[in-house]
Amino acid sequence: MTRDKTLDILKGLGCLLMIVAHSSLNIGGYERFKFWGGLAPALFYAAAGAAAALQAQKYKPRGVLITYALLALIGFSFNRITDPGFLQEPEFDIIQIIAVGASAVYLIERRFQPNAWIYLALGLLAFALKFILQALFKNISIVGVTNFLFPPGIFPIFPWLFPFFIGLFAYRAENRFNLTLALLAAFALFALNQLHIPLDLENKWDMSLGYFLACNLLIFSAFFFLRAAAPLTQRAPAGLLNFLGKNSLLFLYVHFPIILALKENRIHRTVKIIFEHPFLFWILALALTLLLMFMLLPLTKLPLLQRVFSNGRIWLALAGMVFAAGLLLSQQNAYAAEIALGVSAALFYPLMGKTFKQK
Repeated sequence: MTRDKTLDILKGLGCLLMIVAHSSLNIGGYERFKFWGGLAPALFYAAAGAAAALQAQKYKPRGVLITYALLALIGFSFNRITDPGFLQEPEFDIIQIIAVGASAVYLIERRFQPNAWIYLALGLLAFALKFILQALFKNISIVGVTNFLFPPGIFPIFPWLFPFFIGLFAYRAENRFNLTLALLAAFALFALNQLHIPLDLENKWDMSLGYFLACNLLIFSAFFFLRAAAPLTQRAPAGLLNFLGKNSLLFLYVHFPIILALKENRIHRTVKIIFEHPFLFWILALALTLLLMFMLLPLTKLPLLQRVFSNGRIWLALAGMVFAAGLLLSQQNAYAAEIALGVSAALFYPLMGKTFKQK
């Protein structure tokens, strides 16, 4: 099966937006860019949904589901990087919801192979279920359960399953429908604003109607333009977006600590040229991220490490170490350990798939 560059480019765009979102620059009027950067997960999830459907055509369920389960567990290392108290109140972050969303698409596609429009309906249903569950569980909180299912979690299943389904619809539907639905989302945002109906546009964590429409506008627009340009992108040599998309898991683990270090050292305020031109902070963070990625990727070519990470027991041990580090080490040591574990998993994640998946 030929790798679809469209999905890699989509994830590459998400990586660039993630740099903007996680930089959270509050200088020079750059606060306004955080909202658009914060839409990055919608692109990752849309691409993951389409990729999961391709997996359903190629691999048997047992290996795929084991791979996604281990990804979800090992992905808690990223939760620790972003939140020191990640074990006190577990929540789904970006990696867990990718594992769950991709598994859901895989199982539906494997069993039913529905029409593309069914996935559009499922995306709308996933968003609607958020409101239903919040009403049913009003004033009820079960740690580790309710925040996995609906807000207030970081990326709860409902509504965040919707981009996986919407992304697969956009990937499969005729491109004229992507253009039409992008225009409908834009028109809905404009009309609701003109009617003075509260959009709560920046409410990402409780997924307002405005934020939902903005995500859909981005997904449908991105697929429309990338698919329209597919005859060129599929033949073009791999570029920056393609590289970032193919290595997006490694990018996730590398860029966040770099941005934290830069901000803790107040580079964005103490370096005059960056303070005067804040976009240079994004360029610096991206450049350092790429540099470290290029330094790490040759490790994947070492025969000894390839043999090590082709052993299923190693991946089980890695998942166990993620939680052991959070429980047994000090905060500072746990932070460093989780980065090391996460980077190791990201580098050799393709080998995990080959180890467990069966055609």
